[in-house]
Amino acid sequence: MTLYELSQKYLDFLSFIESEEGEMLPDEAVKDTLESIQEAIEDKMDNIACLYKNLSAEAEAIKAEEKRLETRRKSKENTCKRLKNYLYSAMLSTGKKKLETPRSALSFRTSRSVEVEDGFLAWAKETGREDLLVQQEPKANKTEIGVLLKTGEVIPGAQLVERQNLQIK
Repeated sequence: MTLYELSQKYLDFLSFIESEEGEMLPDEAVKDTLESIQEAIEDKMDNIACLYKNLSAEAEAIKAEEKRLETRRKSKENTCKRLKNYLYSAMLSTGKKKLETPRSALSFRTSRSVEVEDGFLAWAKETGREDLLVQQEPKANKTEIGVLLKTGEVIPGAQLVERQNLQIK
């Protein structure tokens, strides 16, 4: 039986004992029935809590493995970057523009990129070239708003909300 079903059974039994038919039940029978339903609910809650802790531990282990793999990946990427720069320098210093072997092929490819200096933003605004700028949506700084609300400041459209969070240990 699920926790939901057990909780419903408990509520149904409470409603039953408050009815005329339920008032005829001996107190001992009511007490025994309530205790047995409560025990089943507590057992189910304990099982769910254990499952939660198990899944939480697995998630933490996965997160730790992800971090370990990310560190390993970044190390490999950095090594690749150093090797590519090493090859780049060697080809430039030897004057080679192309190298082909049975296992690899190296060559230079021309590319273009746009580089923007610090004064560009001011220039674009002054000259009305807003089309060259990317506008970003503003978003609320919840950390700063929280600090101000805790000091008692009233901020329209913002409020501190207190929640009850279940802890499972």
